Amino acid sequence: MKHTPKFRETPIRFSQLSILEKVSDNYIHLGDDYILTKVTSSNDKFEAPVARRFDGMTMCICAKGHLRIIINLDEIDVAPNSLLFIPPDTVFKPLDWQGEELEAYLLFLSNRFAHDINIDLNAINTSIFTPSSPVLELDPEKVALLLRYFDLLHLNAAEQNNYNRYIARALVSAAGYQIMAFGEEAAERDSSRHTHSRKLTYVQKFLRLVREYHRSHRAISFYAEKMYISPKYLSLVIKEATGKSAGEWIDQYVIQEAKNLLRYSGKNVQQIAYELNFSNQSSFGKYFKNLTGLSPTAFQNSH
Repeated sequence: MKHTPKFRETPIRFSQLSILEKVSDNYIHLGDDYILTKVTSSNDKFEAPVARRFDGMTMCICAKGHLRIIINLDEIDVAPNSLLFIPPDTVFKPLDWQGEELEAYLLFLSNRFAHDINIDLNAINTSIFTPSSPVLELDPEKVALLLRYFDLLHLNAAEQNNYNRYIARALVSAAGYQIMAFGEEAAERDSSRHTHSRKLTYVQKFLRLVREYHRSHRAISFYAEKMYISPKYLSLVIKEATGKSAGEWIDQYVIQEAKNLLRYSGKNVQQIAYELNFSNQSSFGKYFKNLTGLSPTAFQNSH
């Protein structure tokens, strides 16, 4: 029987990340705003026996070696010259690394700080990454450019003054736009993801709203109303731009969250049905089985 790590439902708070100072290099932080650190193969492995959520945003640049990490229920390989983005409230568990030499740089942003930045960082997740592909592959020159931003953030945290936070906001905002530029460049090379910029904006906003509201709202009309367009037009745009319907995207987020809760939370099916805003356990069970082929109880007992 495959061992699945238990899920600790209480999110990791930003203040708890100070433990990384003991297992990484070049650790530095700017108050409760951000933490920068470097992990290499010479560091002791940081044991993480349970899957967790972090209540902020995480970016990881892998310069050398391969990182393996479970995000939601998927095992992700982060290859050299890749950027991994983990949005808030995502279930994750680091596994290990491969290769003789590992060199990875991690930036943790607290939610409070991220909300103050003059860029919608959620757009990074929805326009460049998808729930099934949280990794952006880059060439070495692009990785080197992003690491310059990390270096500037490191220097900014090391020199305390009255403008540190303003400088940090500008640097993270610039890095965010740079990442989106890299992502759009990569998307243009993939004709299946290429779309008109206005439609891309709709896709970004829709997926951002779904990530925010999927636990409580599953109707396409809810999201269309939020976007001031008709449900029919929303469905058309999403299908043309992504190859998947708006309803399929909503279902994907709901089912992923349901699987996380069933596998990790320790809650029973009735509690999970209530948490995901189903009218009763039966309707949740029918919905889950229709999309996965298993009842919630069967899935919960399958590990």
